[in-house]
Amino acid sequence: MRLHRLPFAAMLLLPAAALAQTEVDTVRTHLPLGGAAPAIRSEAELRNFLDDLEVQEFALGEAAALEWYYQWKGERYHQAGPVYRLIAELQTRRDYARVIERWQGRVEDSVLARRLEIHAKDFLGAKADVALTLARADLQTAIQDTFRHFRYTVAGQEVTQTVLAELVDTSADRELRRSAFEARLQITVRTSEPIRQAMTLTDRLARQGGFADGAERELIRASLTPAQVIRDLAQFERATRPAYLAMLDEVRRDLQVEQVEPWDLGYWFRLQEAEVADAYPQSEGVPRLRELMRELGFAVDSLPITVTIWDVPTGGIAFPIRPAYEARLLSNPFTGSRFYQVLFHEYGHTLNLVHLRPDQPLIFLQTDETPMGEGLAETIGHFAYDRHWLERAAGLDPEQAVALERLGKLQQLLWLRRTIGLNAWAEIHAYQDRRADLDSLYRAAHLRFLALELPPGDHAATRDFFGTSPLYFQSYLYANMIAAQLREAMRAELGVEDLSHEPRVAGWLIEHFYAPGASVPWPVKIRRATGRELDASALARYLATAPVMPVGPSQ
Repeated sequence: MRLHRLPFAAMLLLPAAALAQTEVDTVRTHLPLGGAAPAIRSEAELRNFLDDLEVQEFALGEAAALEWYYQWKGERYHQAGPVYRLIAELQTRRDYARVIERWQGRVEDSVLARRLEIHAKDFLGAKADVALTLARADLQTAIQDTFRHFRYTVAGQEVTQTVLAELVDTSADRELRRSAFEARLQITVRTSEPIRQAMTLTDRLARQGGFADGAERELIRASLTPAQVIRDLAQFERATRPAYLAMLDEVRRDLQVEQVEPWDLGYWFRLQEAEVADAYPQSEGVPRLRELMRELGFAVDSLPITVTIWDVPTGGIAFPIRPAYEARLLSNPFTGSRFYQVLFHEYGHTLNLVHLRPDQPLIFLQTDETPMGEGLAETIGHFAYDRHWLERAAGLDPEQAVALERLGKLQQLLWLRRTIGLNAWAEIHAYQDRRADLDSLYRAAHLRFLALELPPGDHAATRDFFGTSPLYFQSYLYANMIAAQLREAMRAELGVEDLSHEPRVAGWLIEHFYAPGASVPWPVKIRRATGRELDASALARYLATAPVMPVGPSQ
């Protein structure tokens, strides 16, 4: 009842003529909750229809954000699954999809055209079997819950995925590192089949909708194509291979081992960091982050952002509690530079969310597609290795700061190969050949990107994204291309080398990227702000300053 009274009270403030017109339009085009799509005969009626639809999507989106927040915090009695089903039910309504399809490309209003463009991607599921969409939604929720609550047994103790990762990266006992690495496979008895089922459903939904495979459908949501992603992954792998192989030689020499194993890489980086300086105390992470944001020009003390350090089965995650007005993040209690990089990255997401212009159509408050969303987060994340910031925040001398910056960039290169390139390559090829064995594809990708053999086991089933977030991994490669290109553009336009102490950074990011939200396609945003299309040249220059560091325990 109250939902009906609120709009009426608001209309009483309008002049009589405007009120009469509004009443007529509302009666003619109102979309009731769960109701059939009305007949649309004009752009004005279409606008009313989209307004109503977006309010329903927005309400469910806010509910989902809260429920996902508590799901990721480990609460067992969340409602993420039921809310996710409601979103899936709404966005598979074929009568709504027909309205969108009928009007797309036929409107004169550019804002209306952009809204239709976004909705067309959101309603791709309406072209397929609704039951399959709902089944996949339920399966994805179950997979996420499994990863959130599973505990691994290593050295006689039950530990979380975060603790397991820390053991692999920090233990001086090589046998314990190996045991921790292989312990990741324990979860696969519960995830192997569900992840493959989710991938099969993703592919079936795509083919029912007229796409060649699941990869094509999922990538169109990010304004990417499979051919483009495969090309860019291959080019990145070739371009970074010499630096990576040189790093492997350094790992072998410094650790004095005949054969480098996957559980040696993270440990070597921790030794390298410790050799330079103890620059990343966990207790100083949040205070240093807040001070950096002040220096960049953000009104930190008044920003409605809640930062919580919490053990989650990923690096970290941000939640749009109420886009434009509130955001929250959970960031893992890692140690070393990884803690800072993840924390800064997630804070970058929340900066985006709370600086959206609130007076836009609600569909624009869902922020950019994944390459741009992750790219804006990485633009902040890269400050964790910034030598200028390290000098001030950690009190390092210039030589130490330069060494840690170079080491941070090399670590980023490894992450882009080991986590992003490897998984994205295996996943996209799995969709292009559904008869191929996923484990074989994964092992081949591991050998291609890491030049290391994996121990026996279903390692692909340790990757929740394959089931819960299809075709997401490659977003981080484009994100780093975006971050490097944006940071170069800011330095050039603002006329400074040290961005970490430049208060105009906030205004530049808000104006060009945060405030417009999804109202402008992300490739257009990049072209307008940087003067050129997105390319890999800035990232190549960024990573080129990360030679293998001749420091380590063997010296």
